[in-house]
Amino acid sequence: MHPIYLHLGCGGKRFEGFVNIDLDAPGADMHLNLTKQLPWERGTVTGIYSEHFFEHVGANQGIRLLHECHRVLKPGGIVRFAMPDLEYMIGDYVNNQIHPDWARFGMPWTSSRCQRLNIAMRWWGHEWIYDEEELVRIGKLVGLEVVGRCQYGVSSDPMMNNREYRESSQLIVEFRKPQRQIPAGADPLVSIVMPSYKAAYFRQALESAIAQTYRNIEILITDDCPTDAIENIVREYRESDDRIRYMRNPKAGTDIGRSNHCLCFEQARGEFIKFLNDDDLLAPNCVERMVAAFAGNPDITLATSKRQRIDRDGNFLPDITATQLPVQADSVIDGLSLGTALLSTQVNFVGEPSTVMFRKAELAEIKPDFMSVDNQEISWASDVAIYINLALKGSTVYLTEALSFFRIHEQQGQVVSAVAAQEESTRCWNILRDFWTRNEFNRAI
Repeated sequence: MHPIYLHLGCGGKRFEGFVNIDLDAPGADMHLNLTKQLPWERGTVTGIYSEHFFEHVGANQGIRLLHECHRVLKPGGIVRFAMPDLEYMIGDYVNNQIHPDWARFGMPWTSSRCQRLNIAMRWWGHEWIYDEEELVRIGKLVGLEVVGRCQYGVSSDPMMNNREYRESSQLIVEFRKPQRQIPAGADPLVSIVMPSYKAAYFRQALESAIAQTYRNIEILITDDCPTDAIENIVREYRESDDRIRYMRNPKAGTDIGRSNHCLCFEQARGEFIKFLNDDDLLAPNCVERMVAAFAGNPDITLATSKRQRIDRDGNFLPDITATQLPVQADSVIDGLSLGTALLSTQVNFVGEPSTVMFRKAELAEIKPDFMSVDNQEISWASDVAIYINLALKGSTVYLTEALSFFRIHEQQGQVVSAVAAQEESTRCWNILRDFWTRNEFNRAI
């Protein structure tokens, strides 16, 4: 089968070996509205090129189009966008530079830099002008890797060499769809991270981590406990298992566990992170099954499973709405569908942190920390913040076997008042929903 290359917004310029696409240009191979879903299956397109088109769609539509490019590209596939550069325009304004293009465009009559800047940004159907920083930001947001800013006519994909034909293409950036392979020789491959505070059930939690059938792991414990109870338990097990690492959180007591979770995330050495709360349990095959799921599908960014509620003695408790199976068989769920369902129902069917596993690198650049959205820390529903960031970058695999056990017990009492908790919960869910809807991730395209 011949590789598929797409030329988006081709206008009157056709490229041999490409599917030339435009809304209504007579010479196009296909007439498509590129703000709608692309008619290719996930992972079937080798490369995507566009020159002086991306700035003609709105900001939200641009993000969705990049997300579609990510969806249809094969792992390792390249998307190359060439366009005017906002920084270049601002430079002309600041320096009162009159570019020769103005005369060539038949507009020698422009008489002020304000006039020229407004024309450059508003005419010819321009909707949103980018600089490199913004283009890179939204590419990363939807899970693309940045290849880099490119020279005119020079591409990392030979099929895209010498494609630029407009001198005003000052901003040329290439992205790549991640290949997401399981790295050979990674040691450890998985970090089971345990941000710990309560000692009551910690020993059982630690033993469930040690008992994993998948052995290429580290077990990282970061300790917020006001006493040395957790450290004493860890010392017993470290003598016979060198996979266990222990760190005292230097910020212990300064917040309600956030710094401890961040310390775990920052110090984890594995490709994958598997959280385990100090009162929860993992099934022995939990990590093994999740590693296999990632190995079988490079589009997956989040693995989760059925979780079983248990009481303080480990007895099974009935399901609640959030723990009921959302699917009847092991399934891969599209990221946008997952995020929209989470935020529209406000039911966390994905699970608590002990339920999931993901690649550390997918969240490494989220600011101010990996439990944030829109540059805002999410305190209540911080796990949902993690999930929707991952949902933008790929799919979620849901395994119907109960691979984690969520303990319900009396020591889970809230640290703040019920009223304050409700207010903070409402604030955080509103931030999450606003981010999702403002960028139109909830809209079918």
